[in-house]
Amino acid sequence: MRADDGTDAPGTLRIDCPSPGPGHDRLGRVPVSAPSPSPSRGWLLAAAGRSHGRRSPVADDLARLEAKLAEHRDDAAEEAEADERERPDTSAAALRDARRRVAAAGEDESRLRERVAALRGRVNAHRDAGDDEATAAAREELVSAATELSEVETERVAAEQRLSALERAVRAERDGREARLKLEDAVENRRREARAHFAAELGAEFEAALRDLASLPATATATAAVDSPPEPPALESDPVARALAAVRLADLSAPVVLSCGRFSDAEAAADWLGVPVVRC
Repeated sequence: MRADDGTDAPGTLRIDCPSPGPGHDRLGRVPVSAPSPSPSRGWLLAAAGRSHGRRSPVADDLARLEAKLAEHRDDAAEEAEADERERPDTSAAALRDARRRVAAAGEDESRLRERVAALRGRVNAHRDAGDDEATAAAREELVSAATELSEVETERVAAEQRLSALERAVRAERDGREARLKLEDAVENRRREARAHFAAELGAEFEAALRDLASLPATATATAAVDSPPEPPALESDPVARALAAVRLADLSAPVVLSCGRFSDAEAAADWLGVPVVRC
């Protein structure tokens, strides 16, 4: 940490070292906390493989899918940040209300069409009967009903347009969500294939590192209190041991931070891991 004037803040530990390379993002601290306190062998060995510049057969496809997924998420985030007034309410309740309005407008239009037709018939009947006063009264009602019908037709068309726009927005959201889920599945499948590749490629070296860790003198490990060192199968179930074995296989340029008691001191840890160590 540094103060505003560029000097080191009080109590700061400053380490001059090479910039972290590939794999350090996963193996730079033991115990490893991501993606879980107990990462899989494949996850750890994928990091170790990357530190040596190795690539899985699906690396290019994975990179393409990850870039596409990131772009998709960025687009979704931009849409989410848009002015709320410009975004339609695409909830199920809003869709039901829009459909109800279209149905209600359609019913009103049908009712008024029947009334207009009936009034036209009445106007014709009164005119044929020579009743001018009744004809005028019926015609006045007809004009009023026709005007109301025109207004309702306009409302119905507007309601249909709003419903159509809302349905398009709902489909777009659904399609976008399905596309994102499909991409996420594809990315996870490729990552799984990559982990399996590195687990198979580095598995023998990994198990050898676990055996070597198990053979360390009891005084140099956290197992000093037991009569005999743990066997490799036991270490295989130990997330800290798995992480240490992966670090030993990796080619890391920057120091690794250890917050475990597996080794007696930082020098012993660095000697076994083959990388500078900072203990905390």
